[in-house]
Amino acid sequence: MAQSAPAERPTLDCADFSKRTDEAELIKRFGKENVVRGKLDGAEGETVPGTIVYPKDPARRLEISWWETGKRRGLAGITVKDRSAWLVRTPGAARSTIGLGAGLDEVEAANQKPFQLNGFGWDYGGYGMGWKGGRLDHMAGGCSLSARFNPDPKVKGKALDKVSGDKELASSDPALRAVKPSLSSITIGWPEK
Repeated sequence: MAQSAPAERPTLDCADFSKRTDEAELIKRFGKENVVRGKLDGAEGETVPGTIVYPKDPARRLEISWWETGKRRGLAGITVKDRSAWLVRTPGAARSTIGLGAGLDEVEAANQKPFQLNGFGWDYGGYGMGWKGGRLDHMAGGCSLSARFNPDPKVKGKALDKVSGDKELASSDPALRAVKPSLSSITIGWPEK
């Protein structure tokens, strides 16, 4: 019996959106039944009003934040997290993609150099703190890419303690690599002005 080909994973490309994208455009693109308003996770445990694309399909879910939340316009960011299968297109001639679960080696390859991230175990833990002039600093369409990593849940004790807390770590740091971080969230974002 022949096996069917796996479904192609959807891809987000900064060039397909802009800071002028609004909720009405998302409805045209994804269908009214697939675009709803909801609360999104914000900084330090707060929630913010936003838009959710494919709210009932965890593999296709996107979370959209706005600069003008009341009017749902002024695209601030599109976030891929949890079980979402979306890939994010990276810049450059290769036009590769990265997705949730990617490890440090894969993200360094997409960036074409090491980068910085915060230590784990606090509100901003695991967030990338800069691409250090690498390829991911130069996304298409005027957007930026931010990423959050989580350590392997099997890693505990001293190994995790070494890379936890309010500090910046290089992606090439052996102590960081020992906890086998992987991407847990990716956001493409646009500046307010």
